[in-house]
Amino acid sequence: AGADAVSTLRETSVLRGASVTIPCHYEDNYKTNVKFWCSGYYWTSCKPLKRTDSPIRESDKVSISDDPAQGLFTVTMRRLETGDSGWYWCAVEIGDKWTHDDRASLYLKVTEDAGVPYVVNATVTGQIGGEVSVQCRYGHPYRSRQKQRCRSGDWSSCQTAGSPGTAGHGSVLITDHTAEGLFSVTVSGLWPEDQGWYWCDIGDQQLPVYLSVTNGKDE
Repeated sequence: AGADAVSTLRETSVLRGASVTIPCHYEDNYKTNVKFWCSGYYWTSCKPLKRTDSPIRESDKVSISDDPAQGLFTVTMRRLETGDSGWYWCAVEIGDKWTHDDRASLYLKVTEDAGVPYVVNATVTGQIGGEVSVQCRYGHPYRSRQKQRCRSGDWSSCQTAGSPGTAGHGSVLITDHTAEGLFSVTVSGLWPEDQGWYWCDIGDQQLPVYLSVTNGKDE
């Protein structure tokens, strides 16, 4: 497997009591492997919290869902407390003693500080050919920090605020309203391939947001 056989964001912040969904990307040859979510600073001693082959219970604080067609699995953590802050791992079980499980780490910060960056709506929906806007807010310490919009798992896709760009067949307008503490991304001319996970990258924080594209006829 390559160096980025498993990838995810580096750090994200969440307000206490809220939920977060983390996208974990993996290579095509891992489609049928068991995926799991692990807690701890050191990989060698991390504690598995949830596996894709474990039973699903609606009441669980942590849930995991695999989407082999998209080459990713997602982990949702609910009712977060400050004690949940720490290092976590997106991991793929390889299943033999000669090969390490593939994994990628991230830092989750749960805080009561309303100034940390957060995404207004973690899921946004638009119609084919239509327009959709993603809004991420931040406090004063982040005003001068770089803001970017990235396709989740692909740092080379990042576009900075103030630079008009393209998204698939459409266009992207990225604006940073520092006085309001609002970073917004407007995508117009949506196509089905625009659907997927994105990040608001604000300073050292990546805020995951899911863009759903519908055909508009059946919704």
